Amino acid sequence: MLGDENGEMSTIPGLNQIQFEGFCGFMNRGLTEELYKFPKIEDTDQEIEFQLFVETYQLVEPLIKERDVVYESLTYSSELYVSAGLIWKTSKDMQEQTIFIGNIPLMNSLGTSIVNGIYRIVINQILQSPGIYYRSELDHNGISVYTGTIISDWGGEVRIRN
Repeated sequence: MLGDENGEMSTIPGLNQIQFEGFCGFMNRGLTEELYKFPKIEDTDQEIEFQLFVETYQLVEPLIKERDVVYESLTYSSELYVSAGLIWKTSKDMQEQTIFIGNIPLMNSLGTSIVNGIYRIVINQILQSPGIYYRSELDHNGISVYTGTIISDWGGEVRIRN
């Protein structure tokens, strides 16, 4: 509870409710929006085109129970599959196939996600998964500055700048 300028008390919304709303928004709208950003890819001769058919994506129910992922240091997630097609422009033939895109960590009833057996609270922690990230920015003089960030499986982070 917090006081406002009139001296009255107001209630802070439940933080897990904010997490739920953000996660539901991502699952209902954000995921589709991100998949739509994936460009059509053409071969060098521009005869064949690869594209995702976002309308038909599927999330598969996790095979392992939530309580078991903690003990096995796994991620409680759902596999994401999307229909994709190769289109031959000259003959208008198409070959369609469902492809595996990746795993989407799921939120449990407590408003947390389990990543590598560890409970995580903030959605942006999921976005910074282990790996190597590259970035290019302009400094105040208009000179490009390149940054590489290495994030380990256990949360350690190293930044390298030129």
